Amino acid sequence: MKKLLSLILILAAVAFVATGCGKDSDGNRGNSQDQAKVSEIIKVAALNGPTGMAMAPMTDMAEKYNISTYQAPTDIVPKLISGEVDVAALPSNMAAVLYNKTKGQVVAVSPMVMGVLHILGNGAEIESLADLKGKTVLASGKGGTPEYVLQILLEKEGLTLGKDVEVKWMASHADVVGALLTTEKAIALLPEPFVSTALAKGGEATSDLFDLNTLWENATGQPLPMGVLVARKEFADNKKADLDVLLKDLQASVDFINEDSDEAAKLIVEKGFLGDEAVAKKAIPNCHLTLFAGEKASQGKEMLKTFNETLFGANPEALGGAMPDEGLYYAG
Repeated sequence: MKKLLSLILILAAVAFVATGCGKDSDGNRGNSQDQAKVSEIIKVAALNGPTGMAMAPMTDMAEKYNISTYQAPTDIVPKLISGEVDVAALPSNMAAVLYNKTKGQVVAVSPMVMGVLHILGNGAEIESLADLKGKTVLASGKGGTPEYVLQILLEKEGLTLGKDVEVKWMASHADVVGALLTTEKAIALLPEPFVSTALAKGGEATSDLFDLNTLWENATGQPLPMGVLVARKEFADNKKADLDVLLKDLQASVDFINEDSDEAAKLIVEKGFLGDEAVAKKAIPNCHLTLFAGEKASQGKEMLKTFNETLFGANPEALGGAMPDEGLYYAG
């Protein structure tokens, strides 16, 4: 009897330790050991894609965060400028655009999503980017990173976006998926998790033609930061302790999504980011969720600087007309 009791106690202790990497007593995912508080609820905006998925575990932390997700960056920008939002996840080039537009009142905190862009086809016979000449590509995110990445890669093939290759801009990535799957010979530019969604729903006719992230790295020698975490400078300066708490919670959230894809897929569906667990599980590793904070902050800064220099060289308007100075990058 004593041996049985001892075994039960040992198993209970193991189960208790294990819960520290899953849900805490309040049902929160991530690192339950860090219960640091914030001075007031932080208002966060994310896009209904990888950045929103990365924050899914934090949506349970209502005592610290008010997280809203949006379909397009244009829905977030005015809220960030007006102060309705403290922190936001946006396409990488938007950090520089907003920095220039607000005369330095927005800072880039960290890359958050690495390369997620692909070109898909529905029965389209395309073997190289050069074959896109004379074609129309369905896409969403005009004025954002997808447009400028496509522009730069097409230029490497001697093609001009808007002249040799047309783009039909749509309101959302979900709209692009719908149009791709219902239009014969359609070609679409999409990020994850919409790539996995389209491939799962499209059947044999739908194929992944190009991984633009690989093409970008081959062309520039640098990885492609697709999404960036930004903050209002006033918030970053005056609420540094709160921002530090958010970064710790976000790192735990990202780690949970990347390391426990089964539970993460369930949560992503539960929170409404995707409707199918199998698709979510497949999309997670392709979303390349990350965070460059603390000791890795300088690495993230150099990555963003290189990205900005590449875009500025191709089209200054991609960054709002001017190359941002060092003030863009959050010092931590």
